[in-house]
Amino acid sequence: MSRNHHHHRAAQQDGTDHDSTEGAFDGAIDRRTFLSLAAATGVSLAAPSTVAAEETATHEAMTAEAEFVVAATEAAYEAPLVFEFTDDDSLGAFRDDFADPTWDIDEDDGPPPVVTRKEPTPAAHAHLTEAEVADAVTLDGIELIDFSPGANPFWTLEEPYADRIFPAVEDARNYVSHEENAQGLRHLEETYPDLLRVQTIGHGPGYENVFTGDDPDPRDVYVAEVTNDIQDEAAFREKEKVVFVIGIHGDERQGVEAGVRVIEEAAKGEADDFEHLLDDIVMVFVYINPDGWVVRKPHYESPDTLNFSRGNSTGLDTNRQYPELGWVNPAFWPADPDDAPSVRPDDDQGRGYADMVPDALATVEHLRGYENVTYLCDYHGMHVADYFVLNLETNAAFDHDGIHELDNVNARIRDGKLAHWGGIEAIQQDIDRIAVDRFGQDPDDGPFNQGGLLNWGTIYDCIGYTAGGGIIGWAGQPESKGGLGARAVSPEMCWANTSGFDKQWRPYIARHQSMAYRISMREYAEMTAADSHATVATGDQDTAYVASETLTRSSADLSHTDDPHPGNGQGPPDHARGTQIARRHDTVQPGPAGTSVAASESTSTLSVQLHAHDADEGVVTVRNPAGEVVSRVDLADIEEDACCMGRQGGVYIPAPTAGEWTIDVDGETAVDVDIVTLATDAEHEDPEAILGYTQREYEVNPMQFFDDLEPFLESGGIDGLRVHDVRIGRLLRGRSGQRHYDKLVVSHAEGLDDPRYISAIEEFVAAGGDLVLTDAGVAILGALEVGQAAAITDDDIEEIEMQFAALQEKAHEHPLLAGIRPIQQEVWKVSQLGYTTGVDQPATIVDEDAFEAAGGTIAGTFAGGSTWQPGSSGVGVGTLTAGDAEINVIGSVLPPANQSELHPFGMADYATSFMGHTLVCNALGFEQRRYVNGDLVDTWGEVR
Repeated sequence: MSRNHHHHRAAQQDGTDHDSTEGAFDGAIDRRTFLSLAAATGVSLAAPSTVAAEETATHEAMTAEAEFVVAATEAAYEAPLVFEFTDDDSLGAFRDDFADPTWDIDEDDGPPPVVTRKEPTPAAHAHLTEAEVADAVTLDGIELIDFSPGANPFWTLEEPYADRIFPAVEDARNYVSHEENAQGLRHLEETYPDLLRVQTIGHGPGYENVFTGDDPDPRDVYVAEVTNDIQDEAAFREKEKVVFVIGIHGDERQGVEAGVRVIEEAAKGEADDFEHLLDDIVMVFVYINPDGWVVRKPHYESPDTLNFSRGNSTGLDTNRQYPELGWVNPAFWPADPDDAPSVRPDDDQGRGYADMVPDALATVEHLRGYENVTYLCDYHGMHVADYFVLNLETNAAFDHDGIHELDNVNARIRDGKLAHWGGIEAIQQDIDRIAVDRFGQDPDDGPFNQGGLLNWGTIYDCIGYTAGGGIIGWAGQPESKGGLGARAVSPEMCWANTSGFDKQWRPYIARHQSMAYRISMREYAEMTAADSHATVATGDQDTAYVASETLTRSSADLSHTDDPHPGNGQGPPDHARGTQIARRHDTVQPGPAGTSVAASESTSTLSVQLHAHDADEGVVTVRNPAGEVVSRVDLADIEEDACCMGRQGGVYIPAPTAGEWTIDVDGETAVDVDIVTLATDAEHEDPEAILGYTQREYEVNPMQFFDDLEPFLESGGIDGLRVHDVRIGRLLRGRSGQRHYDKLVVSHAEGLDDPRYISAIEEFVAAGGDLVLTDAGVAILGALEVGQAAAITDDDIEEIEMQFAALQEKAHEHPLLAGIRPIQQEVWKVSQLGYTTGVDQPATIVDEDAFEAAGGTIAGTFAGGSTWQPGSSGVGVGTLTAGDAEINVIGSVLPPANQSELHPFGMADYATSFMGHTLVCNALGFEQRRYVNGDLVDTWGEVR
């Protein structure tokens, strides 16, 4: 009987007769020894006695790969096998022995144990243990037994697609496999060439394949493009594009599950919710991180044996290696194909970016080749949260249109989920079921996901940390700075990441997860095709901001650049002063002794990354030379990321105090750590010496925010004035006492010691002009003698540094917080301005008691320090009055860039979140207006 030989090309590519190893071992050995022997011999081992089995589970119709899988796994492993039979009676006998006729998706946890077909050949697909295989091979009429992992039970056979290529989630046998996906996409491309194009753009680093003997065995990165008339290249270039990144973390599968089914239905003309858009847009699906996908197969030996893996085979987190603006953690490998060196200079193993992150390099290069990328959505999965889905917004900054398009698509996805389900109650039973079934939750703690179906905000808003180097951060930055200029989001699907224990297929919850991401994809596609824009209503009022070169940061400022004209007084280049990097891998044993690392006076950064493969409980503590706790990491909180340099699994300390730093573990299990220190005698860290990248040129200033906002005003204008312009009276119309401007923004302390400048501001406020003080400009409050500000002294004002620019103790009824949702906390996103996850983000606060005693109203506070070393807190956002005028304070929203950390790819001017953007507009008394296809869909704030 004929069969599909394509699937077995890997098994045969070395020309070895793999069956010749049968009977090579007389005694039982464990799986790790078995795989080691396979790796040593370079061939597949499929001997019946190799893995602690007394009886042979083999058959003459069994392929070498199927024998390998059964032999190489534990006896309880349920191998996905497909059987072909000579006739229907033989199929019926198999079904009678192994099928469950009472299977019900609403009652049974996994998929049915067996599914069958009669045409074009009698066949069955089953998940069988070694003992069950031994029973099965005694049946008559078996013509083939093959390894068949994936969703479609018969994809390895001839004529596998009688109905669908990728079955409906409810009917799927398991998660879609990498090889199954590739074959299915190619079949669809051949069948619908006017709608679908499939490309191979690169590969992962690759694990060792102990079945084929290939070391490494790199797997392909696929891209699928879907649009009408796809062969029309000119039209393709001009169309707006939405990019769906699926599977960047290999153990987060829901994006792939939704994506493959959208592709199939769209190609076949069966996706009514997408089909009407395909004349105008292109949907691009990028299957990143093949390593983390294929490693679930028994063919590969890895820390995540028989499970998907978050990162690629190098152990790197594949979503930390993109060339994002601003701070770059030296522990990461930012992949820029335009400038990546063949060998990274600080790597003691002589490796280059092509060795470590070829998948990211290929992705960046390919996506940069598209024109008009409007949206990029990077689909993820997480453990437990208050919401079924959380949408995390990019670290990148946008103009007024962009920030509203980003927010609007999230609101539309929320509305789409509500329209489909009505509320979380519709799927509550299955949510509570998966929480207990696979995530170990106490059923008495339910119901779960009581926040609802969806919420959104910055990365910090949603999951309490932030990180640089993510694909959405890179994709969101402007094309002129190496990005795509896309409105970028990373959805996190609850109950969808099970690192630390086997990831098992649960169709009862997967059907809802896949639908949630399908709705998401639909709304991104709709918004890509839509005509959307936003405006600012000012009531014909005019605004001025005080510009200052003290806020400008330039690559010419850096001590390692060759620019003969350094900017802003940072000093000339001095290449005689070098940058040194030290890397150390250590195993920290439980107990107080721990390990230590020395920081010198020239140490500029200390980075600690945790690798906790075998530890799911315990606490890792990092202490400074004085013995004070700087960071404490609960291993239970980082289980899903412990091996991939992500989330709370990393501690980054800028400008560490000189002396011995210690790391200890309070728990039962040792923890591996990677410790990286940078030391430089120069003023700035040189990226060429560390990463191999030449410093990109830049000149940035946060006051660009107002220049970028001005084109969106419905009336009025925004002008930049110098301190000199203010002090000579430009805020008023001569000596008439009438204002030239209605609003004034000051974001710096330049001119604070100039009485004429301060007096001019006081006269402006006394004439009824509204004053907005942000960042270091808040210090001006201590000098003003007007209205309620007169009661504030210099002693009431303090400069602090925060770990996250998050507004706390929010009073949502305050006018400055109009339109801001409870989840929103982060005012500006730190990494693209050069700030880190350490305590280095600046704010200027006012003493709460003094502010309230002066008559002010407080909208929220900022707190310095960190959880383990808290600092001062005070008014971060609030309002004072002076007659009819307002004096609004925002203590941190538009800071200057931080040049003290590595930032090879340049800087952004500003990085306000939607919350920060709205705070500024509210402080100015503006109303934001959002339009889609000509209709006003929402407003924020009101004109004052």
